[in-house]
Amino acid sequence: MSAVSEGFGSLRNGIANEGFNFHDVAFRARALAQAHALTEAAHRYRAWRIGRDEAEHPFPELSTWAATAFLTGYCVRCVEESLANEVQEPSAEDEPSGGGVPSSLTHQGVRPAVGDFAPWEIEAAKFVNELPRNSDLTLVAHEVVLAALDDVVSREIDKRAEHVKEQVLSTQWSEFEDFIGWWTLHGYAIRAVE
Repeated sequence: MSAVSEGFGSLRNGIANEGFNFHDVAFRARALAQAHALTEAAHRYRAWRIGRDEAEHPFPELSTWAATAFLTGYCVRCVEESLANEVQEPSAEDEPSGGGVPSSLTHQGVRPAVGDFAPWEIEAAKFVNELPRNSDLTLVAHEVVLAALDDVVSREIDKRAEHVKEQVLSTQWSEFEDFIGWWTLHGYAIRAVE
């Protein structure tokens, strides 16, 4: 079980809320991610953030995997917004909603200028830190969202396992899992705070 839903192991089976469960949310998020459903600002942010960290990666595939994990986490929030009937699934022209984010976690509606993503970094970190214990941050059942994020992280790790098992020492495996989890949660949080 990943750090996303630590303590929510029993939720992985059969959570439902008004006709959908975490499997539905995770499936729809992965499908939406295939369309690369990022706003222009989120796309710029992801490129900036991954570019900033790229030199630190021990092998080049990590940047691609980080981008995919970010996108899928972002799409979990998009699906959640759609399910909550607050926003339709986004197109490239959609403006960020910020729906469901308490005012204490927003940056006064300030959008970052090109290259100035520090406010998003700060707010996303706060959001991720609060997410496991603050059900007010989710737009649909908190347990469903946490289980969906956990499922997305697990599947991202499973997809990469055969490629990295030989390159990553067993002592580094948990760091790899944390890396994928961090990028997934970060994508989710960026959609929430943008």
